[in-house]
Amino acid sequence: MKKFVMILLAMIFFSSQVDAAKIDHYREILLSGRYSIKYENITPLPRQTNKDKIDIFGKSGLAVETTDYFTNRSVSGILIADGEDHRYQEVGRSDFIQCILTQDDETFIFTKYKNKKGDGFDYFGSRKGRVEANSRNYLAELIAGVSYGDATFSRVLNAILPDEAKSSDMPQYEFVTSGTLEDGRTFEDFKIKSSGSMDSDGKIFSAIRYYFNGDTLEKIAYASYTIDSNGKASGEKFIAKISEFSETPDQSLLKLPDGLKDVTKRDKEK
Repeated sequence: MKKFVMILLAMIFFSSQVDAAKIDHYREILLSGRYSIKYENITPLPRQTNKDKIDIFGKSGLAVETTDYFTNRSVSGILIADGEDHRYQEVGRSDFIQCILTQDDETFIFTKYKNKKGDGFDYFGSRKGRVEANSRNYLAELIAGVSYGDATFSRVLNAILPDEAKSSDMPQYEFVTSGTLEDGRTFEDFKIKSSGSMDSDGKIFSAIRYYFNGDTLEKIAYASYTIDSNGKASGEKFIAKISEFSETPDQSLLKLPDGLKDVTKRDKEK
């Protein structure tokens, strides 16, 4: 992992400045607030051993051995928006997925998971098959900015937005270079803003590469390298495969799914 991080960071931080182009289209899609985005986290996982076995306990109290229940299963996400007041996001594995649906002033939080037959999903909100809306937290949205699934994917999408469109909590990145790979794919690179090759406190390197097939965004690679107060270095990486990034929101996902009943108690209109 560290070799991958260092190679990517070296290529990006010491590249010459040119103009970004292809990523502009995807920036405009995000700024428009109307999109369908689907991605899969394809970051290589560390090798698993018998020491990685996990025991989980259900309501029955029986231990269930899950050697690779939380490992060796890719995480994917779906992001849908039709304006800032109608959004849906889900992140999870194939059989257990966390979901958030925003409709105007309300937010529905629920999970969907494979049913016992394995041919469909059951849903759990406030309880199985039922969900109650929460009041939308506008203050949290203002502070944290727009969420694009998990924290890392939010970072790599926010990185391409203009600074004025980001929250104060989101790090700011700048475009540094673009190029063409041997297989014909192209890339555009961004690094965390700084006065030199590090951020303002001199301890964090962070870079993102966006890969294109023609004009189509097909992969994003993120890497960071941190040096703590004791001089110890550690790195992390994230690679996402993009299966869709369009300006057409999937309307079927902007409503509660069949099998999940809205049981919210609302004040009657006067």
